[in-house]
Amino acid sequence: MGKGCKVVVCGQAAVGKTAILEQLLYGNHCVGSESSETQEDVYVASVETDRGVKEQLRLYDTKGLQDSQDLPKHYYSVADGFVLVYSVDSLESFQRVDVLKKEIDRSRDKKEVMQAPAPQ
Repeated sequence: MGKGCKVVVCGQAAVGKTAILEQLLYGNHCVGSESSETQEDVYVASVETDRGVKEQLRLYDTKGLQDSQDLPKHYYSVADGFVLVYSVDSLESFQRVDVLKKEIDRSRDKKEVMQAPAPQ
C-alpha cells in the first residue's frame, strides 16, 4: 500500500458535505433524508490509483462553519487537499467557500484547491 492522503471536506453548515461523502463511499444517501449536525467524522477508504497502487484515503468531514467562523487552523497543516462544498441555491454558502479558498491559499502557498457544488 502506498502513502495515505488526507482530504478535508469543508463548507458552511447544511450544504451537503456528509451527503456527498456517504454517496461517494457507500452509495446510500437519500435525497430529502433527515440530517444531523456533524462535529467531525473521519472516513477511511482504500482506493486504487491509475498506476494500480492502493492508497489509503482519509476524508475529514468537518463541522459546518457558521457566519464568519474560521476553519480550525490544524486542518491547514494536516491536509493534503481540500474539497470545498457549497449549496447551489445559497449565494452566502458560495461566498463563504470563496473566503475559505483564500484562507487555504494563504496557508498553503497556493496549491490547487477544487470547488464543487453540493448535489440537489
